[in-house]
Amino acid sequence: MYGGGIGTYCFHTAHMLLSKGYEITVFIPGKHLTKDKLYTKDGIRFVEFALIRTKASDFLGYETFIAFEFAAVIGDYLKKENVPDIIESQEYNGIAYYILQMKHLGYPLFSEIKVLLTLHAPSFLYHTYNEVPAYRHPYFWIGEMERWCILAADQLTAPGYFLTQAVQPYFSNKLSREIKVIPYPFEEKETEKDLSKDIRKNLFFFGKLTPQKGIFALLKAINNLRKKGWSNKITIIGGDHYYHPEQTSMRSWIKGKYKEEIRSGKLALSGNLSPSQLKILFNEGVVVIVPSIGDNYPFTVIESMQQGHLVLVSKQGGQGELVKHLENGLVFDHTIEGDLEEKILLINQLSLEALQLIRKKAVTSVSEKHNYETVFKEKKKILDEMIFTTNILNTFPFTRQPKIINNKNENKFIPDLLSVVIPYYNMGDYIHETLESIYKSAYTSFEVIIINDGSSDIHSALLETVSTSYPVQVYSQSNKGLSAARNAGANLAKGEFLVFIDADDKIHPDYFGEAVALLKKKKNVSFVGSWVQYFEQSNGIWPAFTPEPPYLLAYNMVCSGALVYNTNDFLQYGLNDPALKHGLEDWDAVVSMVANGKNGVVIPKLLYYYRIRKGSMARSFTPEKIISAVTYIAKKHHAAYAQFSSDLSALYNANGPAFLTNNITLDQYNYHLLPSWIPFKTKIIKAVKRFPALRNTAFKIQSLLKYRS
Repeated sequence: MYGGGIGTYCFHTAHMLLSKGYEITVFIPGKHLTKDKLYTKDGIRFVEFALIRTKASDFLGYETFIAFEFAAVIGDYLKKENVPDIIESQEYNGIAYYILQMKHLGYPLFSEIKVLLTLHAPSFLYHTYNEVPAYRHPYFWIGEMERWCILAADQLTAPGYFLTQAVQPYFSNKLSREIKVIPYPFEEKETEKDLSKDIRKNLFFFGKLTPQKGIFALLKAINNLRKKGWSNKITIIGGDHYYHPEQTSMRSWIKGKYKEEIRSGKLALSGNLSPSQLKILFNEGVVVIVPSIGDNYPFTVIESMQQGHLVLVSKQGGQGELVKHLENGLVFDHTIEGDLEEKILLINQLSLEALQLIRKKAVTSVSEKHNYETVFKEKKKILDEMIFTTNILNTFPFTRQPKIINNKNENKFIPDLLSVVIPYYNMGDYIHETLESIYKSAYTSFEVIIINDGSSDIHSALLETVSTSYPVQVYSQSNKGLSAARNAGANLAKGEFLVFIDADDKIHPDYFGEAVALLKKKKNVSFVGSWVQYFEQSNGIWPAFTPEPPYLLAYNMVCSGALVYNTNDFLQYGLNDPALKHGLEDWDAVVSMVANGKNGVVIPKLLYYYRIRKGSMARSFTPEKIISAVTYIAKKHHAAYAQFSSDLSALYNANGPAFLTNNITLDQYNYHLLPSWIPFKTKIIKAVKRFPALRNTAFKIQSLLKYRS
């Protein structure tokens, strides 16, 4: 069994399964390593892997890059060792995104793995609580990766019922798959606890400094209590976080808002503390307040109760499933005005004997519900079910299922034949190179159709020499434009599958074979693309993604001029629109197909080579041409745009025109906000992109500099 990360959940799950005879390997990204670090601790194998297997950090944002590196290291170990029974991962930041992509795309060995996804802290949910601009890149894309992982995993679990319900509104169709509830495993060495001492003045908030953790509600309650003469000290322990609405850190905001409280010693900000520091601080017992407005099932509550502390928690969240009011803790309700203040005052009203009974019950309730033996019985049912169930991967999971249209296939196409259509207009300098790459394809069942779209005499003559070197079919027509040339070639195609190749581009030998294999295997896939490598006047990379709304409706997510199609589906819904004379006709075709239930996927490999040269159509794009085309496409596909109008409005307002920020994995918004006079701006942004811990510092610097700019 492989896992990701070594948080509290991973630690206890690994030890629980180890005690039951499972072999466990835990993978951890080693951010500063130049080679993998392997070691065994307490019988568990750890692989702290170096982030050097790919160069994806050059073109992917940090979270997406980490997901890709996770898939790369898993791939290495799948080759070296037997395929594990289970890979378990969390959904957070889409860490299993590329592992699951490669599984569903049929990569060797990956297609054999079974992935258990344990819901923990989905950012698409928590960003709402934390007032993060969730539609801004890369936050929007990270949420898309997380949602897709939830749909693509073999099995889903959650620590409590709260998460199973809280994630449902974030899917266009209610999740049909059951999210099975398995409590967190938790066991500590039993130690004698003195529960007789009066702990009521030792009040602590213990958690991240985020709105989601309820820090605002707590501070408001304290302020109200102060007005009534309440004078107890409260200590806030937790890591700092960036507060987007105020463009500052939470710690700085609290210091400014409550400076008198802090100066008087009634409010203390301790930041993160080590386990040894916490042990000393909590030695005699404390009151731990967890006022979250929506949390999965925080380990803070479990650990605090197990240690015999008194917990006061909100009803809103998974913790409400463990804590019972005045039985093993105290519970308040955010929807009842003043309820938190009343429950804080109630602590002082209870007798020491009553508090001792509550604390004692807290210890036993954790032991009863979260002990390894109890949790393992439930976990084993899931693991056994997964191990003994055969993977059936004849469809690809899509986050937003469009309407499904059952079309009649006329069966007029030759099975397995791929029709390669090359629109040709004055491309005599490049056509031989293009054809050479095509005829090196590992997939050999194809025909090549060249549509000469009114080329000059010189280039038409050059094209005539091609037919003597390659078995191609050449058809000539008066100049009608790229759309008409593609459509003419599509209507001449005899093959079951169809691809357009620009007359100056090239393909990888594996592209056709891998794309056709997916089209044959996935009955709900109508076209296949890949990542794109630019060449000649650029060496950049276009990391394409599964084209789905809403972002597909804002800007293209895939190199749509080089897709391999099911020919019948393309002819019904993908024919290029000649009215788009300035370009983007290939994007319009993808929008049309997806809007009509004809979905596509992307192979995350560099299988298509796109020439960047002077004089190309792409180089002649201007913002005005793009805006004109986008306006036309939006009106043409009004129903699809209307369906996702609120999402599109949020995306445009959060990021500006999509053609200015077309890599959704990058934090380009803050890049553009930084003043142009900052030295080494590009290097700074790249460092921030790779290490999110630097983001808070970068945001602080940005807020200081924005007035100067």
